[in-house]
Amino acid sequence: MRIAYYFCIISLAVLTSCGESPYEQLGNIQYKRGDSACAGANKNHWLMDLRAKNAADSTYLNTFSLGRKIEIHTPQIDTASDLYKLLSTTCAGDSIELKLDATAFYTSLNGSVPLNLKGEENITVKVWMRDKLSDVEHIAYKKIFEAKAANAYVKENKWNAVYDTAMDVYIERLKKNESARGDFNKVKIKYEISSLNDRSIANSKIGNLFVYDKNDKEVITGISYLVDRLAVGESGRVLVPSALAYGENGNEKVPGYMPVIIEIEVVEKIE
Repeated sequence: MRIAYYFCIISLAVLTSCGESPYEQLGNIQYKRGDSACAGANKNHWLMDLRAKNAADSTYLNTFSLGRKIEIHTPQIDTASDLYKLLSTTCAGDSIELKLDATAFYTSLNGSVPLNLKGEENITVKVWMRDKLSDVEHIAYKKIFEAKAANAYVKENKWNAVYDTAMDVYIERLKKNESARGDFNKVKIKYEISSLNDRSIANSKIGNLFVYDKNDKEVITGISYLVDRLAVGESGRVLVPSALAYGENGNEKVPGYMPVIIEIEVVEKIE
């Protein structure tokens, strides 16, 4: 009798646990919070780590291996979506696990479904909300990130550079001579601008040197900075912050708040 009683209790516990899901539901999204939802004023910039798995339970995205956080800027995303409602009530320092289809996840964040996924494919995404920043806090964060990235690049690539603290620039001379530096108003130069992962952003075309004019206000400040510190026949390179390159918005080849490398050879004086 006692055995039968315990068997019934165990069976009831199993049935109860099988019938319960650790996930809650909002629209078509299943979710499980690490802690309770938070309320209050939301900030515009979210810093997140993600680990995403496809329908086969295979991890296809893990930001821990990228070395930087995913940044979400809320004015750019769908604030009416269920995904926004869940993330906006996830506190800084908390986490949430989501089960939803790929289209709902990526389009809600103003993105597109990766080619290795189907739009209707169910994915599981664990989100760690590292921080939520105001506009002012975000600018400060990005500038610190820039400085750390530049410093790490110079060290890892063993540049023999001098650091200009006033301009936040690393400068290295490659070819040197005894001529007067910056003694010109207009010169022909070879130049190459590249990202920290060595991707070309812009360059002078082979056989078609760029004419640098000191009075041209449209030239990137980083180019002017280096050319004015070289003599004809000299070359050098600088690692400059975004403020001297493509600014806070970047362009199609480089994100905002990203330092770039500029290498220049001054070939010929025009005047």
